[in-house]
Amino acid sequence: MRKSILLIAIFLSSINFVQAQKLDIIPKPVSVQQSVGQFVLPSPLKVVVDKKLKNSADYISASISKNTGINPIISIGKKQGKNNISFLVDKKLDLPNEGYQLEINEKGIFVKGKTTNGVLNGFQTLVQICSAKEVKKGTVPFVKIEDYPRFDWRGMMLDCSRQFFDKQTVKNYIDWLAAHKMNVFHWHLTDDNGWRIEIKSMPDLTLKGAWRGPGEVLLPSYGSGDKRYGGFYTQEDIKEVVAYAADRGISVMPEIEIPGHSRAVTASYPEVGCAITQELKSVQGEVKNVWCVGHEENYDLLDSIIREVSGLFPFEYIHIAGDEVNRANWEHCSKCQALMAKEGFTDSFQLQNYFFRRVQKIVDKYHKKTDGWNEILKGGEINPNTLISAWQGISYGIESAKQGYSTIMMPGQFMYFDMAQSETERGHRWAAITDTKRAYSFEPIPNNDLTPEEQKNIKGVQGALWSEYLDRPARIMEYQSYPRISALSEIGWSKKEDKNWDDFYGRLTNSHLKRLADMGIAFRDFPPTAIYKNGTITVTPPYEGAVVRFDKDGNEPTKQSPLYTEPIQTKNYEQYLFRVFFNEDSASPAVKAEKLPVAEWNTAKAEILNISENISEHIDKKGIWYLTFNPSTDETANGVIKTVSLFENDKLVQTYADEKTLKSKPRLRFLIENYNEKNTYRLDFTVENKEEKKSAANVKFNCTPYQEPEVKVTSSMAENPKFPISNLQDYNEESYLRTDVACKDGDWILYTFANPVNSSKIDVLTGIPHHPRFIVNNGFVEYSYNGTDFIKGDNFDYGNASIYPKQPVKAVRIKITGTNNEPLVAAQDLRINP
Repeated sequence: MRKSILLIAIFLSSINFVQAQKLDIIPKPVSVQQSVGQFVLPSPLKVVVDKKLKNSADYISASISKNTGINPIISIGKKQGKNNISFLVDKKLDLPNEGYQLEINEKGIFVKGKTTNGVLNGFQTLVQICSAKEVKKGTVPFVKIEDYPRFDWRGMMLDCSRQFFDKQTVKNYIDWLAAHKMNVFHWHLTDDNGWRIEIKSMPDLTLKGAWRGPGEVLLPSYGSGDKRYGGFYTQEDIKEVVAYAADRGISVMPEIEIPGHSRAVTASYPEVGCAITQELKSVQGEVKNVWCVGHEENYDLLDSIIREVSGLFPFEYIHIAGDEVNRANWEHCSKCQALMAKEGFTDSFQLQNYFFRRVQKIVDKYHKKTDGWNEILKGGEINPNTLISAWQGISYGIESAKQGYSTIMMPGQFMYFDMAQSETERGHRWAAITDTKRAYSFEPIPNNDLTPEEQKNIKGVQGALWSEYLDRPARIMEYQSYPRISALSEIGWSKKEDKNWDDFYGRLTNSHLKRLADMGIAFRDFPPTAIYKNGTITVTPPYEGAVVRFDKDGNEPTKQSPLYTEPIQTKNYEQYLFRVFFNEDSASPAVKAEKLPVAEWNTAKAEILNISENISEHIDKKGIWYLTFNPSTDETANGVIKTVSLFENDKLVQTYADEKTLKSKPRLRFLIENYNEKNTYRLDFTVENKEEKKSAANVKFNCTPYQEPEVKVTSSMAENPKFPISNLQDYNEESYLRTDVACKDGDWILYTFANPVNSSKIDVLTGIPHHPRFIVNNGFVEYSYNGTDFIKGDNFDYGNASIYPKQPVKAVRIKITGTNNEPLVAAQDLRINP
């Protein structure tokens, strides 16, 4: 009996031991079998590296040393001795090419792969096991793993044109991709704002086209300022980076942007562009940025570029772009029009197709294949072995796969990591607000839209990081990349049925964020949740052990800010900001304390919902209040909202009778002038879901911290009718003015109040909200107490300036003293503090 009890106790303890050893591997392996026991790493530690991996030996050695604290003795060969770590290639393994087997037992650690890349993938898993939170340093648990990727192509693109990242930064980026079992680094080397690769046959591409600023052929842009900015990679740099990546199991695909996005080329070699007098703007506002299709000599230049690029990159593909081409240039070019007439073309897409087919022949000549953005499918047939990078949306990937093309799914709505990660963070918004959870939700193979055969054309998945807004703050490139690339790695590697956000998030926050920090990545941490209710702010950290700090005066919390340790009693919750700090380099965005929703709904029926809510406990002061309708997800933004009414003590305060779609995220303004804590408040509205589609949203009601006095705005600059100057009078932070012209010295924007305004501080913001684009670089703000005589305030600093008036203000004026080197100026509503 005692023997039985002892065996049961040993069995139970072994279960607890196995369960306690969380390995937190990302991306999640296909099969993991843990058993009782652990291998203690000996010192000295012998590591056997297959001779086929000898170029990776230094990388393997350095990583083992960093993650175990033991400097290994490396031996190149096949011998498997006891207590060794062995990394061996075995072509006979019944696994896909990049698959591997990893076994840790009492005899040692054994990593085998069918290919060198397979072994390197197994090596990355071993490194993660050594660095798991619950694995004691110097030991590794007994485990047997069999693993292989779901997709052959697992890529990430980095734009080094708009912002230039030096060679070491690119190498670091490759290290981080390798740690996540990614296998393609897409290197975006040329664009309108800088040519970054040395081409010896066309030296001006880097002598001139790699630089922007005063006296350069390229104007300042994307935060580069009024100084010389730029750089390029020599051909020796390129060879070094390519070899560095290969040693880590990563192929490097170059991208040479043609025929559009080519201002760096046409500024350096003007004869490349169309000889036209019109300055026709591209979607980004660039002019003269397109190769002339009808200029025959251009194809000789392209031949020389592609010949040199092909010799530098062993990878089978060259990406030659084809996106967002400003085809209007061709429509005004005599050479392009003559070519159209000669070929019998009827539209400019056929010209684009002609150009692309000519370039494909050049690429084929140098024994490469072409990759291009999904726009190249327009205008005619292309080589059937072309790879399509589907960026504009999932439907474009579906179209490509249906036509039989090998396709990489990288829709901007999920896989563009230049997108902002929340409503208040820096980044693009045209595709979506894309945080890590949204990125992780992406499924590359749309089962319902493709047949099983068509699904085979989806070769992989890729992310992209465009660098327009990566100029500041420092290391924002890392902040925008991780942990979203961690999510991307699991999409590309792990089985579809194994994907689970809660499980991934647990592995990420338990061990993997620490791994990112140890790699030196200044990643974006997850923000806390701060809820204000009945005079109390209660904060919930995003995961166990997260460090939350706060500021009560509306400033972004720093490492020196107070720690949040218990609920905060306050009536002025609007000024509080909360932020998670992982270490000196990594933190979350700052978040405000929010009130709970005043109403919500969730339906998938075609029905009418009449909603009436007592919201008295949500209202605690007089002022301007905004009611916002926020869809739970993009997919639940269905239905219309009708007849929204607010009642105070059963008396109507205000009503909005016209229909508003939930998709438009309605924002309704209410003025509460007679607040009393004894008052009762009721909100009534109707939701009509007209189809059997999901409609789900929460409704929030918040008081603005700013004043909104009546104001009239005028300017010396013509407005863009789609973004009129009246947008500066509505106090909607998402609407803004765009001028229709570039600014110059002497231009102005004048805000005149109907009545003088008392304010301690007025912030004057230029540029698109949350975007440092079209900002005022050269200028200052001034203010007047009588509307006639003005006092100088702050100079503009990165598009923003402030004033601190001592008396009621009648007018505020933006004075521009020079160009901003952009095609237009944007401006926003004033933020008028009490």
